[in-house]
Amino acid sequence: MLPDVSIIKGRGGLGRQRPTEDGISGLLTQGVAVVGGLQLGTVYELRSLRQLEALGVDADYDTANSADLHYHVSEFFRLSQGGVLYLLVVARTVTMAQMADKAEPYAKRLLTEANGKIKQLALCLDSAASYAATVVDGLDGDVVAALPKAQALAAEEFAQHRPVLVLLAGHGLSVSLAGLLDLREQNAEYVALVIGTDHLSRPGVPAIGTALGTVSLAQVHENIGWLDKFTLAGNGRFLSAGLSNGKSLGELVAGDLEGLHAKGYLFAMQHVGFDGFFWNDSHTCTDLASDYAYIENVRTSNKAARVVRQALLPSLKGPLPLNADGTLRASAVGELEAKGKSALDNSMGRAGEISASDVYIDPAQDVLATSIVTADFSIVPIGTAREIRATVGFAKSV
Repeated sequence: MLPDVSIIKGRGGLGRQRPTEDGISGLLTQGVAVVGGLQLGTVYELRSLRQLEALGVDADYDTANSADLHYHVSEFFRLSQGGVLYLLVVARTVTMAQMADKAEPYAKRLLTEANGKIKQLALCLDSAASYAATVVDGLDGDVVAALPKAQALAAEEFAQHRPVLVLLAGHGLSVSLAGLLDLREQNAEYVALVIGTDHLSRPGVPAIGTALGTVSLAQVHENIGWLDKFTLAGNGRFLSAGLSNGKSLGELVAGDLEGLHAKGYLFAMQHVGFDGFFWNDSHTCTDLASDYAYIENVRTSNKAARVVRQALLPSLKGPLPLNADGTLRASAVGELEAKGKSALDNSMGRAGEISASDVYIDPAQDVLATSIVTADFSIVPIGTAREIRATVGFAKSV
């Protein structure tokens, strides 16, 4: 070859990733059909508010039907611009407990028809004006009944390789907060409950579309209450905040918000010296000692489960070379470990969604007897600054 200077075009230096599907969401709610437009029991894939309005659901629809459907969807797309929302509207006779029930054709059907694409699902009531809630433990009894069903649904979805987080609208909050259900005692790690409202736009109506939009916007490791990124105000919304009992934050007495926070509820709040309203935290309905006590824990784990499964699927039913003593060869162990770890590192590590990962496969496991390979994946998550303590004082010199 003649002497020359060769230029080789490099690839991958920019670290570009394919757009994730982490923000794909679902909304299951009650409503009223529109002649020639929105039909009950039909799953719609929406990519903008205009698509919903093309089905005859606009602000006038909400007014005419004493409904909040347009409001909730508009809030989702206000927060998650460019998001994808699967929508299923059912009759107002369907309860939230029925919606969440894995044996009923509502949430289960929506998740199934979306083929596992939905990563977070919101359920809410949109009842007629004449609806009267039966209060149980300080909430609409229908919401209380739906909570364990939502957990059972999500647990089954995880087992069926469609991990999902469920957000419930906390309708019917009592004016008196004494005796309110403690969500930290519900053992429902896949579920979060929203009682916060936009007090000026929709007093007393849980801001479930706002919450769903915030979760959709956030990366899986991010706390939805992060002040630097997730302000709720915008387009004239969340100029004031309240609770689903109709009270504004200004009407609450000292200790009310602290009590609600301690019991694991989601609501909007202000911070002195910082404009806007923000979610108080990212609680799920389980014990604080749980690894999955917060939404970002659940979403990170759910995504990791999807990533690892996708990486290992091509090896399913493949050969496993063994040593003479029946143990797995180092090459077989190394190949499987590398597939899983590289998938986690490339998909989540590079995106800053996990701090580190590791995997261990015991070469001594008896795969000849069981045809099962067990791999233990360990993930170090991203931390969250829930409290920052700073000491400020005087010094003679610095």
